[in-house]
Amino acid sequence: MSETIRREFPLLEEVVWLASAGVGPMPRRALDAIAETQRALYEGFDPPAWKEAGEAAERARRAVAALLEVEPEEIALVRSTTEGLNAIAASLPWERGDNVVITDQEYPANAIPWYHQARRHGFEVRVARSRGRGLPLDAFAEVIDRRTRLVAVSHVQFGSGYRVDLAGLAELAHGHGALLVVDAIQSVGAVGVRPRELGVDALACGGYKWLCGPEGTGFLYVRRELVEELLPSQIGFHNIAREEEKSLWDLLCGGGTWVRDFSGYAPGALRFDAIGLNPAILSGFATALELFLELDPGWIEERVLRLSSRLIAELSRRGYEVATPEDPAERAGIVLVRGPWNLRAEIARAEVEKHFLSRGIKIHVRAGGIRVSTHFFNSEDDLDRFLSALDVLR
Repeated sequence: MSETIRREFPLLEEVVWLASAGVGPMPRRALDAIAETQRALYEGFDPPAWKEAGEAAERARRAVAALLEVEPEEIALVRSTTEGLNAIAASLPWERGDNVVITDQEYPANAIPWYHQARRHGFEVRVARSRGRGLPLDAFAEVIDRRTRLVAVSHVQFGSGYRVDLAGLAELAHGHGALLVVDAIQSVGAVGVRPRELGVDALACGGYKWLCGPEGTGFLYVRRELVEELLPSQIGFHNIAREEEKSLWDLLCGGGTWVRDFSGYAPGALRFDAIGLNPAILSGFATALELFLELDPGWIEERVLRLSSRLIAELSRRGYEVATPEDPAERAGIVLVRGPWNLRAEIARAEVEKHFLSRGIKIHVRAGGIRVSTHFFNSEDDLDRFLSALDVLR
């Protein structure tokens, strides 16, 4: 691992960070971008800074589009995965008798929005059940039928680290006339995700985990052919058609009748942009994304998978139960290890995390085990330190 890359992350000077599945460390350049934007906007009189701050959103949008290999107009900027999923959930024309399929491994961000809409519109939420470590297509096929409007799934599960076969699931869902909506917060930034190639209709992702961006950032991809069928549940000045936005602004500034209805929405997914995004935070997000593009997403994926493979092999050799699949095609950067620990009690979970923190290592206790997140900035020495601390715990 290049020390130049590790020096980009000041947090690594203090702790072994094996917790990117919770929050990723931010690179120095992103931290500097946030501070510089804040200073330029609020500490002095710098008119060009406001123009540059406004351009940060488009920088972030272009960088996300490049990362996913889609068009910028298919990307909305949101503040979290949950906000993106809710935007889709609230924009569909639901009918009684519809059903939505989720899984028994989903993080609440990809369960609560669908149960909420089910309460509002009277449709059914169905749960595909895991088979052993994974969620094979057969598990979905058992619950999808002709009334399934949508399948909502995490690409990589937050607990087990299992990576779902999105291409196969898209084919299954579309064969029944259903949409495929993906929570990608545990995959984008760790492994390559190309929603068009995979057949995904919409995909939401927060920016603060594997993408190493700030809290309050994220994006929503919506396939261009789908977006015209969706009606946003909330709308603001910047979510309407660009020519109409400009016309209204001219009236606001120059005088005239500006209180009026509007005739169209912003093109593509831009109609789903969150309202009131922070320009300084967006500047940091854009800068972090540009680092990923600079490093090469293909290299990042290869490194993430190599580190997680090494960790799984070492854990298995030492006799630990690994809940994450060995096959790299079925996982990303999350490795879940279980041992002779009962982690149902809050005090037990706190003691385990304290044990590792006392040795300068940050992990998470999730899904009844110890969750380790291996990212591109981690080193083999990081893994050795974790394994030594784990052996003491056993």
